[in-house]
Amino acid sequence: MKGPVTLPGLTTGVALCLVVAPAANRMTRAAEVELTAAQSDYLEQCGGCHGIQGTTAPAPVPVLKARAGYFMCTEAGRRYLIRLPNVSNARVDDQSLADMMNFVVFDLGAPTAPANARPFTAGEVGELRSHPMFGFEVVDIRKPVVEEIIRSCGAPADLRLTYPGEQPDKIR
Repeated sequence: MKGPVTLPGLTTGVALCLVVAPAANRMTRAAEVELTAAQSDYLEQCGGCHGIQGTTAPAPVPVLKARAGYFMCTEAGRRYLIRLPNVSNARVDDQSLADMMNFVVFDLGAPTAPANARPFTAGEVGELRSHPMFGFEVVDIRKPVVEEIIRSCGAPADLRLTYPGEQPDKIR
């Protein structure tokens, strides 16, 4: 059994807390990153499958990093992105969705977005998300969109693959 805490021991402990705790708190704050609203919405709505940095885990989910921007090259590509079921049905308002998708294509998708690509607007998003794709439409519509992006915009042929490791002969 330990003896009672002496006043010098108690004073030392309190002094350490007063000196160490603020320093630890500053270190924790230095490691924190302030997210924009668009980045926060992306993490909540998309990051679980597409990864925090847009790099998909080994799963049948499209990689966004350095690829999503290609879809801004054509009008069909722009429409495709917003009409994706999980995008069009995201639980955010039109402006927040426009901001989130601009983050996806211009930040995560960098440097693949064309220099002249215009950002999504709330009005455009509101119109497009009212016509979401369903079921196999996602795959069936993607094929001609991607072919046009490869042909017209110089996107790499592997954009035909939906996710890393996909077997081309397995594409519907």
